[in-house]
Amino acid sequence: MSNPRLSIIPAGAVTDRSLEPRDLQTLCLLGRHIDRAGWCTRSQVRMAGELGCGRATLQRSLERLYEAGWVEKRRRDGWRPEDSTPSSSYAYRVKLDRDDFDLKSLARDADDDLDESHAENEEVPEIGEVVPAGGQGCPPMGTGAHACAGTGAHTYAGTKNDPLERPLRTTERDAGARARDRKDKFKAEFRRRWPTAVVDDRQRTDYAADALSAEEEKAALDGVEPFLDELKRQGRKTVPAGWRYLEEKRWTLLRQGEGSAEAGASRSTSIEESSEAGRAIVTLYAVAKAKPFVNRGAVIYPGGAVTPQLLAFAGVADRSSWRWITDRQQVAAWQAFLGEHVFGARAPLLEQRGEQSGFFAPASWPPRKDGGWSEADAAEASQPGGDE
Repeated sequence: MSNPRLSIIPAGAVTDRSLEPRDLQTLCLLGRHIDRAGWCTRSQVRMAGELGCGRATLQRSLERLYEAGWVEKRRRDGWRPEDSTPSSSYAYRVKLDRDDFDLKSLARDADDDLDESHAENEEVPEIGEVVPAGGQGCPPMGTGAHACAGTGAHTYAGTKNDPLERPLRTTERDAGARARDRKDKFKAEFRRRWPTAVVDDRQRTDYAADALSAEEEKAALDGVEPFLDELKRQGRKTVPAGWRYLEEKRWTLLRQGEGSAEAGASRSTSIEESSEAGRAIVTLYAVAKAKPFVNRGAVIYPGGAVTPQLLAFAGVADRSSWRWITDRQQVAAWQAFLGEHVFGARAPLLEQRGEQSGFFAPASWPPRKDGGWSEADAAEASQPGGDE
């Protein structure tokens, strides 16, 4: 026969609570593909295929079995460091005997109810009686102990594992492996969806992806198509790099503009483009390097009513007279203001001029809530001739 019909595993592994059901499958599979010396040299990819799981899952099972002492491993090649990640370069062998295992327990026949040597059928001495010499009886009951609560076949001191729960380091290792698998799937799916993934800086994209939480990963993927549609709607011919989309979390720019269907419909305001409010919204979006949605001469503003603070932009002079803003506090104030009042996708606000980063704005500071500008900026906002 090409394959053995039997696969013998150590009995203690069946009740080792540090193991998972998949680990027992792996243990049986190792015994199915051994050579004459008892070593399994089968490819991990092929074994994972037989078990119907991923290679990473199989590797975790092999590591748990190795750490629990149920298998031993040796290197099949000599060029990898000893502490490297387990791979197909390892051969594994099932350890049928363990130094810390009670060999006498193997002589017990669990199916023979009449066997007096079996722990469940052995007569328990009364408190104070002496344990029969040479026997396997239970010690006298003490404070906080139970009768016949000795070392059973399910307890292995040599594994250094609590029989009631898995070791913390094993749980942490498995959680880390699952997180890495999730990250790899997210990166692959994002590259498949993003148009410029082929020419993007792959390392920078990976860094940006690693910084995202699980919730942000889902939001980023869900926002790809709406973000690209918004770019087309605004007539933009270029798509930003994927790492920039992830670093700046640009899908969040659509959140305020989208909202729920009912909320969006109730807040959106249709404004005649040639009106004072229409001119104010167009100018506001120009500062943010974006274009508002215009339908048949009407500007659709998702922010609702146009407040006096926004109407201040209706009297702003031509863009040629705007200031070049580089002060950090002023830049931060404008970014917060535009983030609150401008909806939809837009280009990065800052641009580079020599060694300085900045942007053009009608004044140094955004308008006040009452619609006025600061005294120093009032003339600059309404009169041409500002610094560039």
